[in-house]
Amino acid sequence: MKSVFKTVLFSCLLLVPGLLSAKTFEGTVKMTMSDSRGETHPISYSVKDSMIRTEMSGEQGMNAAAIIDTDKQLITVLMPDQSMYMTMPMKQTMDKVSSGYVSSDTPLENTGITKIILGYECTKYLTQGRDGATEIWATTELGSFMGLGGGRQGPMGGKRPTPAWEQAIAGKDFFPLLVIGYGERQNKFTLTTTSVERQSLSDSVFEAPEGYRKFDMGAMMQGMGGAMFGQ
Repeated sequence: MKSVFKTVLFSCLLLVPGLLSAKTFEGTVKMTMSDSRGETHPISYSVKDSMIRTEMSGEQGMNAAAIIDTDKQLITVLMPDQSMYMTMPMKQTMDKVSSGYVSSDTPLENTGITKIILGYECTKYLTQGRDGATEIWATTELGSFMGLGGGRQGPMGGKRPTPAWEQAIAGKDFFPLLVIGYGERQNKFTLTTTSVERQSLSDSVFEAPEGYRKFDMGAMMQGMGGAMFGQ
């Protein structure tokens, strides 16, 4: 659950710098991420005014969602499998979670080539990093991209670096509808947008569902510490 939580949380954080300057879009964008192992993960982004909700299905069926309210400067993390939620101040959380994020100075080549994807005109961009070459087809009609969770926890506990292509487009006023990574075998992936739904969303979409219990991280850590020392 931890890796899903970190991925979803950082996904939201990458959107914040460009959110207020992005073109107005209200609705839901659905995507599918496929990796070299043949695994696919559905991703959903819902946006309304200053609020964003990101959902992602992780390994072993684990699910998580995170909500950012930039007006209230508050992040709410939902844990559907436990029917729980937790809240955190945005600045404090950004300082901690984005400590592995590298500012966007990765070269990005605009090829000038365009094509229509799901009815939106997209421009082809290319970027190159240690994780290989990436082809990005992005539109300026949907605002800024939220990211996929660079800086998340790796399998041995260390942080995975933010992929170069995410660094290259972070904070920019366009949204990728198709991303194809051509890196080494373990880094190959495809991010495909399956639908863009412009629709009016209820404020309840950006709130913890009724019946969810609030999770107190501080109390849990204190309890764990007491158990470790026989208290």
